[in-house]
Amino acid sequence: MTTRGRQLAALFGLAIVFFLPKRVECGYPDAQCGHLGAFHTSCKDYEVEPFGFYLIEYVLKRDVGFAYSAGEDCH
Repeated sequence: MTTRGRQLAALFGLAIVFFLPKRVECGYPDAQCGHLGAFHTSCKDYEVEPFGFYLIEYVLKRDVGFAYSAGEDCH
């Protein structure tokens, strides 16, 4: 493989890792959330977002606002 081919393969690999889905509790890393749901269950919001956005939110300590999906998980 040529040097240019290795560069393209590395770039393609990083792009794949950037867009892999990651489940994040409370919308962004280290956030505090939760409430009581029906029948005294504990509920937390979650988002499924790209791993790259997770890293950005981890550094900024706030929600960027992009997610593949969002919901609420009650136990």
